[in-house]
Amino acid sequence: MSCLTYELTCPIGATGGVCRWSIICCDGTEQRISLLEGEVSLPCIDISATNFNGQPVQKNSISGTTTIIDVPCTSACGTYAPSPLPTPPTPPTPPTPPSPPTPAPTPAPQYCLGAENETTIQNISGGNKFVFGGNYGTYGTNVGTYVLKNVPAAHPIAFHNFNLTNVITYTGTTAVGPKVGLDGNTYTYYYGDVTLTVVGGYGTISYECYYHGYMGGENNLIYNSNTCSVPGAPTPTPPTPPTPPTPSTVPPVPSPVTTEYTLTYSDSVKGWPSFYSYIPEYMLGMNNYLYSFNGGNLYKHNTNETRNNFYGQQFNSQITSVFNQNPLENKVFKALNLESDSAWTVNMKTDIQDEGFIDYRWFEKKEGAYFAYLRKTNQTPAAADEYALRSANGIGKAASWSLQSNVLTVNFSTNPLVAIGNIISIGDYLYFSEPAYTTVKFAGQITNIEISLASGINRLFVNTNLSGAQPLSVADPYILYIKNVEAEALGMLGHQLNFTLTNENTTSTELFAIEADVMKSFP
Repeated sequence: MSCLTYELTCPIGATGGVCRWSIICCDGTEQRISLLEGEVSLPCIDISATNFNGQPVQKNSISGTTTIIDVPCTSACGTYAPSPLPTPPTPPTPPTPPSPPTPAPTPAPQYCLGAENETTIQNISGGNKFVFGGNYGTYGTNVGTYVLKNVPAAHPIAFHNFNLTNVITYTGTTAVGPKVGLDGNTYTYYYGDVTLTVVGGYGTISYECYYHGYMGGENNLIYNSNTCSVPGAPTPTPPTPPTPPTPSTVPPVPSPVTTEYTLTYSDSVKGWPSFYSYIPEYMLGMNNYLYSFNGGNLYKHNTNETRNNFYGQQFNSQITSVFNQNPLENKVFKALNLESDSAWTVNMKTDIQDEGFIDYRWFEKKEGAYFAYLRKTNQTPAAADEYALRSANGIGKAASWSLQSNVLTVNFSTNPLVAIGNIISIGDYLYFSEPAYTTVKFAGQITNIEISLASGINRLFVNTNLSGAQPLSVADPYILYIKNVEAEALGMLGHQLNFTLTNENTTSTELFAIEADVMKSFP
């Protein structure tokens, strides 16, 4: 029998605070040894034993080291009691850092935003300001989702959330595009319904208009979880028919000019044919590809079939031009023809009449081209300047009328005859004027027309359950009507027609030409 001294060590920090071994002692007995962390044992072990997979020692714990000292011995196990490892010196206690200064309390806002907030523009203290929810002052939020309803296209809005996108983000129905804000950082501006999402405290931030600066928004939005409560979920909005957007000019030119643009140069035409909606930090061409940097990321352009998507933001295609042949003649612009492989939405304006509009769904495809007649942009109830339109027509005084369950019946005389006429259609809007006949009021939408002069029937039926409709109060009001904007085909009057085409497709679209059906106006 040959025996040697082994060193069994349980280190400081051992798993479970203890180390265990099974050994064959020099006297041939099997023993189990347990050491606490920091202890060492020097047993005398029979090196010829093969009890543990051919070895005289087996470790039974995760921690612990086994070392052969290679010193012959004859003593039995247990002769050497465990001895503790030397205790390492205690590291010095680091000094306690000074307490940070107590932050100033967050000011309380005057008004807390709700889940939905109607947006208006009001002249306050000599300047136009964004007004949310009907009252202007400092606004506040808690965490939650806040919708700013109907932000005007003439005042796209952005919120200064630079370096705060982890706690406050925003998006909207329609993006105007990126621009450097008044704080020197680049933001995307939206109009329509703009949604704020707050997940944490952001302090005090500003918001601004794309064209007109802060408009009362400098340091005017405050996070305050003590004053403002978490809003409920916004009320889902039912689907509505397409609303004609306000025409835009490409590019928009505020004054003074502070907007950045990305332009392209064409060597074949020796000019600058197009504007792009993205603002890169840096760009270069290499190996027939365009590369750009944004937000510290590298982008390779023209590598997929998705059009108008830059840095994850989807934009629309826009083309702005003018029909101005024979500029001294007054003309009636009747219809448009698009030589294109898809229909475009068209916004129009003349020097005499206000805006017109054609939704892309109103175009008809004939022989490979798209045709649509021009519609004047109306609002319901009509504004005072719309009563002079060619789509507005008078009928005469009513003989009598009755109202039952939101259905207004207007009767006209058959002898002498007050002719309703054949221009009026179901779906047109009825208006009336009462003595002294100086103001016009909205009555509702025409739902039926009945004319049988032989039977003494000469009347209109009108749905009065519309927003803005007012009741008749005299027996014989003067009756007039304005054609429905989708049915009205009287064109637009002016010396020239300015138009902007908009296409929302994300695939390749070609537009070869656009022509207008125009006739000379004879007043």
